[in-house]
Amino acid sequence: MIRMIGFDLDGTLADTFPVILPAFCQTVQHFTGRQIDDQEILATFGKNEQGMLADLLPDVPLAASSAVFYQAYQEAHARLRTPFPGILKLLAALEAHGIAVALITGKGQRSCEISLTQLGLNGVFAPILVGSPDHDVKTANLKKLLTMSHLAPSELAYVGDAVSDLQAAAAAGVHCYSAAWAPSAQPAQLVAAQADLYYSVAALQAVLVD
Repeated sequence: MIRMIGFDLDGTLADTFPVILPAFCQTVQHFTGRQIDDQEILATFGKNEQGMLADLLPDVPLAASSAVFYQAYQEAHARLRTPFPGILKLLAALEAHGIAVALITGKGQRSCEISLTQLGLNGVFAPILVGSPDHDVKTANLKKLLTMSHLAPSELAYVGDAVSDLQAAAAAGVHCYSAAWAPSAQPAQLVAAQADLYYSVAALQAVLVD
């Protein structure tokens, strides 16, 4: 029986990639005058934004690049104020069924706080476990969540949109429900990885609580 579900944020709760990518592009251009493409940014994913900025701007003090990035991120996020359709309904249904919801994201603390505030999701998730500037820590955070919440692996599930989310959950012994409802989703890769795949939030809700 599932007692808690951990959610990824980017591409799972909301379509944040049109916020993330321009913020990094703007930050790199500010310091170097150079235009970078999305693939250069995506290659740094797995680390939080602090680690990504260190990779993209190794010669710029992190405090300086962070200040520009967070301002750009905040401004870009002002155009994204709602989660994906159905997310609020799903979260309410899980609460009504006594299933706790946590957040496990690769984002850093500050960008996570900005996103949750802009999306109206403050106070919904507990605990919230964020990423590391050094490497992907989702498996470690899933294991930490099991320990701190006194759960068996069968009592926790994870919802994420990437193959890396599926792999992280598997390494922690936790089932992953793979979200393919974002424009950024790559369902062919998820299918190849034998994901438990859902193309809409409503379809996932039907499995979890309806």
